Amino acid sequence: MYTTIEEVIEIRRLGYKLSPVKVQFKSSVQNLRFGDLHADTILEGSIMSVPLWAAKVLEKNGFVEIQSEGFEEEFYKSVAKEKLLKDSLNLSQLSENFYLELLDFLDKKRSIPATDIMARSEYLKIYNDVQDLISIRIRKLLHYARPYSDVSDVLPKLTLEEQTLLKMLQKNVREFVSKILEVEK
Repeated sequence: MYTTIEEVIEIRRLGYKLSPVKVQFKSSVQNLRFGDLHADTILEGSIMSVPLWAAKVLEKNGFVEIQSEGFEEEFYKSVAKEKLLKDSLNLSQLSENFYLELLDFLDKKRSIPATDIMARSEYLKIYNDVQDLISIRIRKLLHYARPYSDVSDVLPKLTLEEQTLLKMLQKNVREFVSKILEVEK
């Protein structure tokens, strides 16, 4: 079965949105119902675990604050590590949900009003760092996409999205080489 990167990301995003996150209620709430979640009374300041999708709805409506897991720090550490390793073929280990968390992180930064000059400047810096990180990792993946490359050491360091990309690159490189060399598949 041939799967596109977009399909992999969308499927993974759906599963990710079901993962639990901690929220702190900004005000008391009565008779809350979200899918299987039901609570008669939740007091202001209460902390509870809810699915990410529900937390985002509650946050958007001003009821809760999502308790951050510190992705911003993870992001900057990952960018710094990858930039340090940019001239080698070594890849740093990214967390399993790195790109999913990155998408949420970018969405949050992107939603800042255009009038907030400092926040927009920060967003542009983050955007450039994301481009650098992706460019460095793709360059390394291209190396491992060569025919007959042993990828067993690098696979554990790749996210599922990167593993899918590497498989697609390997397939396309093999087809290209076979066609140029007129070799049967």
